Amino acid sequence: MSQRAEITTTVAMLVSVFGEPLHADSEANMYEWSIEFPDGAKALIRNLDKQDSAGRVQRWEIISDSDSAIEQCNEKLDEGKNYYEGTLHPELFIKRKK
Repeated sequence: MSQRAEITTTVAMLVSVFGEPLHADSEANMYEWSIEFPDGAKALIRNLDKQDSAGRVQRWEIISDSDSAIEQCNEKLDEGKNYYEGTLHPELFIKRKK
Protein backbone atom coordinates (compact mmCIF):
# COMPACT_ATOMS: atom_id res chain seq x y z
CA MET A 1 0.00 0.00 0.00
CA SER A 2 1.59 3.24 -1.09
CA GLN A 3 -1.06 5.95 -1.55
CA ARG A 4 -1.94 8.15 1.44
CA ALA A 5 -4.63 10.69 2.20
CA GLU A 6 -6.01 12.38 5.30
CA ILE A 7 -9.69 12.81 6.18
CA THR A 8 -11.60 14.35 9.06
CA THR A 9 -14.63 12.52 10.44
CA THR A 10 -15.91 10.64 13.50
CA VAL A 11 -15.76 7.04 14.64
CA ALA A 12 -19.58 6.95 14.39
CA MET A 13 -19.48 7.95 10.73
CA LEU A 14 -16.80 5.39 9.89
CA VAL A 15 -18.76 2.64 11.63
CA SER A 16 -21.95 3.64 9.84
CA VAL A 17 -20.23 3.62 6.43
CA PHE A 18 -17.66 0.81 6.73
CA GLY A 19 -19.01 -1.31 9.60
CA GLU A 20 -17.19 -2.37 12.73
CA PRO A 21 -13.43 -1.74 12.73
CA LEU A 22 -10.95 -4.55 12.25
CA HIS A 23 -9.11 -3.40 15.39
CA ALA A 24 -10.62 -1.22 18.10
CA ASP A 25 -9.50 -0.10 21.53
CA SER A 26 -11.94 2.52 22.74
CA GLU A 27 -10.00 3.17 25.96
CA ALA A 28 -6.87 4.02 23.98
CA ASN A 29 -8.92 5.65 21.19
CA MET A 30 -7.27 3.50 18.52
CA TYR A 31 -9.32 2.28 15.57
CA GLU A 32 -8.45 0.65 12.27
CA TRP A 33 -10.56 -0.42 9.30
CA SER A 34 -9.38 -2.71 6.52
CA ILE A 35 -11.54 -2.25 3.43
CA GLU A 36 -11.66 -4.11 0.14
CA PHE A 37 -13.83 -2.67 -2.61
CA PRO A 38 -15.62 -4.71 -5.32
CA ASP A 39 -12.97 -3.76 -7.90
CA GLY A 40 -10.25 -5.25 -5.67
CA ALA A 41 -8.88 -1.90 -4.44
CA LYS A 42 -7.84 -2.02 -0.77
CA ALA A 43 -7.53 0.63 1.92
CA LEU A 44 -6.62 0.87 5.57
CA ILE A 45 -8.10 3.68 7.68
CA ARG A 46 -6.64 4.51 11.09
CA ASN A 47 -6.90 7.50 13.37
CA LEU A 48 -4.10 9.98 13.81
CA ASP A 49 -5.51 11.75 16.89
CA LYS A 50 -5.15 9.21 19.68
CA GLN A 51 -5.64 11.79 22.46
CA ASP A 52 -9.13 12.93 21.42
CA SER A 53 -12.39 11.33 22.48
CA ALA A 54 -13.92 8.76 20.14
CA GLY A 55 -17.07 10.90 19.97
CA ARG A 56 -15.27 13.90 18.51
CA VAL A 57 -14.26 14.68 14.97
CA GLN A 58 -10.78 13.32 14.39
CA ARG A 59 -8.10 13.17 11.73
CA TRP A 60 -7.74 9.82 9.97
CA GLU A 61 -5.15 8.43 7.60
CA ILE A 62 -6.15 6.39 4.56
CA ILE A 63 -3.39 4.13 3.28
CA SER A 64 -4.25 2.40 0.04
CA ASP A 65 -2.89 0.40 -2.85
CA SER A 66 -4.35 2.83 -5.40
CA ASP A 67 -5.88 6.26 -5.98
CA SER A 68 -9.12 4.38 -6.73
CA ALA A 69 -9.35 3.10 -3.14
CA ILE A 70 -8.91 6.62 -1.75
CA GLU A 71 -11.56 7.96 -4.11
CA GLN A 72 -13.96 5.18 -3.14
CA CYS A 73 -13.41 5.84 0.59
CA ASN A 74 -14.17 9.53 0.06
CA GLU A 75 -17.24 8.73 -2.05
CA LYS A 76 -18.61 6.39 0.66
CA LEU A 77 -18.04 9.02 3.33
CA ASP A 78 -19.76 11.67 1.20
CA GLU A 79 -22.73 9.33 0.71
CA GLY A 80 -22.86 8.78 4.47
CA LYS A 81 -22.75 12.50 5.22
CA ASN A 82 -25.55 13.10 2.75
CA TYR A 83 -27.62 10.20 4.09
CA TYR A 84 -27.50 10.92 7.80
CA GLU A 85 -29.60 13.90 8.74
CA GLY A 86 -28.92 13.75 12.43
CA THR A 87 -30.72 10.46 13.03
CA LEU A 88 -27.92 8.93 15.14
CA HIS A 89 -25.99 11.84 16.62
CA PRO A 90 -27.30 15.24 15.50
CA GLU A 91 -24.08 16.99 16.46
CA LEU A 92 -21.99 14.66 14.25
CA PHE A 93 -23.97 14.61 11.02
CA ILE A 94 -24.68 17.58 8.82
CA LYS A 95 -27.05 17.48 5.85
CA ARG A 96 -25.26 18.88 2.83
CA LYS A 97 -27.08 21.12 0.41
CA LYS A 98 -26.62 20.19 -3.23
